[in-house]
Parts: sequence; structure tokens; C-alpha cells
Amino acid sequence: MTREEAEALLASCPLHALLGLELEEFGDGRASFRFAPPASVRSGEGAPMHGGALATALDTAATFAVIASFGADASTVDLRLDFLRPALDPELIVEGVTLRAGRRLAWADAAATTVDGRVVATARGTFTL
Repeated sequence: MTREEAEALLASCPLHALLGLELEEFGDGRASFRFAPPASVRSGEGAPMHGGALATALDTAATFAVIASFGADASTVDLRLDFLRPALDPELIVEGVTLRAGRRLAWADAAATTVDGRVVATARGTFTL
């Protein structure tokens, strides 16, 4: 799958745009996004980001890493998250990397970090092709 096709796939889900996910890097089993969520995912100014919004960003990064490995869309079978600190920053970087890819299943990790590199949350998932 080309980067343009990956961007079209990302755009095909309105939730991705609503959350402010922008594809930065794509290829070789990796995907990276800039994540600038709207104020609606916080309970007030300066409040941490809602965990569901962060989970969606991590799931998307891991899924797109798998897509970068196979060149075709994938779906999440299982996803485990660890929230390590409150996501207070207005913008995060979310990166996914494929760990292993079989014929029908793949495993990938994702991490959400602040722009200055502090890890906010991590995820590991299983995906089907």
C-alpha cells in the first residue's frame, strides 16, 4: 500500500479526522501520527485527554503499522493498553511498529509520547488480515 492509499484509508473513517490524527510516516512495518485532539476529548481546559481518545490513537497507529507490513487493511482482534501518565499536552506523537506478521495474524506495539519524548501510554495488539 502506498502512502497515498494509507492516507485515503485514514480519511475513510471520520473518527480519525475528528480526533486530529495526521499521518507523518508510513512504511516498512511502521506508522507515525501527529495527534492533536480537539478540546471535546477533555473535561475542561488543562484536563487530561479522555482515555478512549488515546486508546483510539494507539489502536490506529498499531493497525497502520500492520497495514504497512502487509499492504492491506487489518482489523484489531485484541488490544492491551497501559496509561503511564496523564495526557495533558495539546499534541502527541503516536507511533506503531509491527512485531511479527504471520499469514493471518500480526502483532504490533504502539506508543503515545509528548512532542519532547515523554511516554504517555503504550499498547500491544493482535490484528487479523
